[in-house]
Amino acid sequence: MHPDFIGIGAQKAGTTWLYRNLRAHPGIWMPLKETHYFDEKIHEPANVFPRVFQKLTGRRAMDRRWRQQVRTRAKKYLSGASGGSEKFSKESLIRDLRYYAGRPDDDWYASLFEPGRGKVVGEITPSYSTLDPEAVGRVHALAPGAKLIFMMRNPMERAWSQAMMDLTWGRGLTDIPNRIFNRHFMSKRSRELGNYLQTLDNWRQFYPEDQIFVGFLEDADFYPGRLMRRVYKFLGADTSIKYRVIKQKIHTRQVETMQRRLAIRLARIYREETRRLDEQFGGYASFWHYCARRLDEDPPLQETIPYPFAESFLW
Repeated sequence: MHPDFIGIGAQKAGTTWLYRNLRAHPGIWMPLKETHYFDEKIHEPANVFPRVFQKLTGRRAMDRRWRQQVRTRAKKYLSGASGGSEKFSKESLIRDLRYYAGRPDDDWYASLFEPGRGKVVGEITPSYSTLDPEAVGRVHALAPGAKLIFMMRNPMERAWSQAMMDLTWGRGLTDIPNRIFNRHFMSKRSRELGNYLQTLDNWRQFYPEDQIFVGFLEDADFYPGRLMRRVYKFLGADTSIKYRVIKQKIHTRQVETMQRRLAIRLARIYREETRRLDEQFGGYASFWHYCARRLDEDPPLQETIPYPFAESFLW
């Protein structure tokens, strides 16, 4: 059984918010967020012992993520044994063993969606936005009918949010030199994650326009109910379902300002990208380009700028 839809990004663009809202719909079923099959697991060794040993001892981000997920699942089972909401069962144990220790191949990937048979099933892995055309071709060969969801946000804000997540764990913002932020902004990973047009070009080589939904984080902030109804309609799910849309932001931090020098740096990095996005999408993308031009040509005098930009004088 293959997914009816795949969320392909972008990272730090509201995909966790989207995931939680989609899971709340009774006609939609999803496994854990970020299966990472096509970007990570598909390359893992077939033999179970070296694969699991690597996950238990490795220092890669994917190894740390696996260990964290296993700990989280174990805590939920323990909670269930103590009367919590996560009930232990033979079926759930087999499903988790297959997910965490099974050989990641196409059959393994298809098995992830079996529990949702009869519903609209899918997954969200934001780093799929960086897959090259060859990898996207592999996705298409497996799930040619899948619908794609791509969420975007101002690429300057996306890069800032990513840097905050990666650099500020365990230390304050003022403890990090600007050169460290600049290096992060210019890293290959950060630039790839913010190259929305390249992402869309890669996926459009295999999927037609009517199978691709492009959303904007601003709509999740300003019009969350309307955005979710559009997503339901796109996926073929019941749009009359009435439930409370999760409106609050997820994974936000206390920092609500951006240093002026760093904002100018991001504006110069993404000015051309936002111009091209403005030409293709208009709307919110026009505001992104305005922000880049204004910060580059006529930056404010104050040392910090309210963040996100839609809450600043720029809006």
